[in-house]
Amino acid sequence: MSIKLIATDMDGTFLRDDHHYNHRLFKHIFRQLQKRHIRFVAASGSSFPRLAREFQPYVDQMDFISQNGSVIHHGHQFLTAYPIEVTALERVMHILDRFYGPQDINQLVVSGPTNSYVDQQMDAKNFAVIKLFYEKVVRVPDIRQVFSQYPNEQFTKISVNFASHIDLNRVAAVMDGYLPPSLIVENSGFNTDLIGNARGTKRNALAILQHQLHLADDEIVTFGDNENDLGMLAMTARSYAMQNANPVIKLQAAHTTAIDNNHDGVLRTIEQLLKNDA
Repeated sequence: MSIKLIATDMDGTFLRDDHHYNHRLFKHIFRQLQKRHIRFVAASGSSFPRLAREFQPYVDQMDFISQNGSVIHHGHQFLTAYPIEVTALERVMHILDRFYGPQDINQLVVSGPTNSYVDQQMDAKNFAVIKLFYEKVVRVPDIRQVFSQYPNEQFTKISVNFASHIDLNRVAAVMDGYLPPSLIVENSGFNTDLIGNARGTKRNALAILQHQLHLADDEIVTFGDNENDLGMLAMTARSYAMQNANPVIKLQAAHTTAIDNNHDGVLRTIEQLLKNDA
């Protein structure tokens, strides 16, 4: 069947390691996608404001799955979100405080659909990194009290960037043992775990778009490179792991790109798919 939707992860997949992409090539390919009425979906662990910044000229013609599937937008239009109950958020903070100290965590971010919150004590270097991935960032006096400071906020994700000496496999074991069943933890690369509503995954978010557009599985193409992309990659026989992906990820995808993320692997693959699908 013809391609009707293409969904791609961002960092390590669509974007180069310097967090940029080939704008000239994308503009050319995006025009072809529009002519063929193929939806283009950016699916990322970072926030919608960051994604809107990256694709500023194209936002209204795209769909966005942000925060690993916890927030979904059609262009600038907010579609839905999977919030976390305050009691579950407080439980996460308790677990982090119990098992990890300040030397173990570089960055702790609590996000809603638009704004993300960090402790005002975060140093300038880490704050600059957070701004890159989240765009709209608010400093608060105490990140562990953010839930009471913003009682009307719909919190959707907690992001934890661990120090290099922390073993993420052991973190996963701790989280699996202590997190409430309403929550899920997914590795997003860069020694970062994202904790959110168990329903807020890239796969579930993409399934919502699929249902709205009345698409069959084999009308969807997906690209990814990390653990948080696995569900999305398993949805379709037209899934692609990046050449630079972990071997475990490659085993789960139907295909592997011939080119890595630093050499426009996603765009070059789409270019070839469009030729084959003509």
